[in-house]
Amino acid sequence: MPWFIIVLVSFLSLPTFAKKQTFSQAEITLMHAIYQQHQPNFDNEDTRNRLNENLFLLSQVKQHQPHLLQRQADVGFSTEFHVRRYVMTLLQNAVPSAVLPTPPAPDWSRYSTQQLNQDLPNYPNNNHYTHAQLQQLITVDLSFLVGAQLTLADLMLEQSMQNRYKLHQGDYALFQKLITQHRDYHYKVKYLAKRLKQANISLANLNKIATAELIRSPMLSYFGVQSQMHGERSEYVDTLKSQITNKHIANFYLKHKADFKHKSNVIASAVLFESQNKAKNFNTDVKKLGFKNALLQHNKQNLFADTQGKLARHNATQWVHQVVFNLKKAQLTNPIRSPKGKWLIAQTHQVNFDYYPKESETVRYQATLALIENMAQQRYQQKKQAWLKATKSSI
Repeated sequence: MPWFIIVLVSFLSLPTFAKKQTFSQAEITLMHAIYQQHQPNFDNEDTRNRLNENLFLLSQVKQHQPHLLQRQADVGFSTEFHVRRYVMTLLQNAVPSAVLPTPPAPDWSRYSTQQLNQDLPNYPNNNHYTHAQLQQLITVDLSFLVGAQLTLADLMLEQSMQNRYKLHQGDYALFQKLITQHRDYHYKVKYLAKRLKQANISLANLNKIATAELIRSPMLSYFGVQSQMHGERSEYVDTLKSQITNKHIANFYLKHKADFKHKSNVIASAVLFESQNKAKNFNTDVKKLGFKNALLQHNKQNLFADTQGKLARHNATQWVHQVVFNLKKAQLTNPIRSPKGKWLIAQTHQVNFDYYPKESETVRYQATLALIENMAQQRYQQKKQAWLKATKSSI
């Protein structure tokens, strides 16, 4: 059954809502199918909730992070570039490729690689064109290649730093590829305009949906409800952190003291051998005789004899200490090769635990992270619900 028939059937079969909807049922059905491609259990309610939340985030990006509407990274592609690709994906999911005729190829002889090199100013090493350079690029009209309004400035400004550099180096094949993408997009949109209207799908709404999806992740990170790469925090999250007091940390410690339990010391035995076979034989004897008797049998001494077998956390600096300190209670190792080529056999006899002090840096750090996350989640939900109520949004 063609996709548009499915959409129309879905539109007739889905319930109506008392509130005016931002998106049509056909658009919601399309997005439901898109989401299900990655999350098969994504249901209709999940789709509506996500679209509603995305609209909230789209309203917030204009207020808090408007630069995201231009581009998310200075060296990356523009947001408009990504939106156009996302909309193309939506259209490709809506209509089988066989339905669309191939657009006529541009006459590349009308704009050669020599002309491109002539029209491009010097490459901006700082990734930013001067005002004069922009004016030069704006005067170069590429509409005749695309079938829609496009200047060389439009094309260059939406590119990643890498693509821009390649074009300045004379990569005409890349230029043709980018022009072809623009041409295909505008051709497809123009060709499908009537069908989209009949199916109650708006290109403006598809652009809004695509933009909201693209700014979703960085905005969730901005509000602190999604972890950022490299542990970075937004100014908003830093403001939340500044509101956390010593009393908050103390209360958190009392409620979650078990989370701050740590291994304080172990009682263990260990021995090193020159060969793996000797280590294996010793391991076998430990299982039969016990570690102490095996030491006597092999005329060896416990590496931790000077501390009566006790190994504290602050002692775990050398390789042997690190290995043994991380063993479980009563765990006997198989032969382990040391960095210096010897073979270790070790066994823990007792593992003792303690709690980090309330005033320790470990407690402060972990408690602060948890408190920030809790506060961010609460504030985010409050903001979202207030916005949904104020706008009477319903999808």
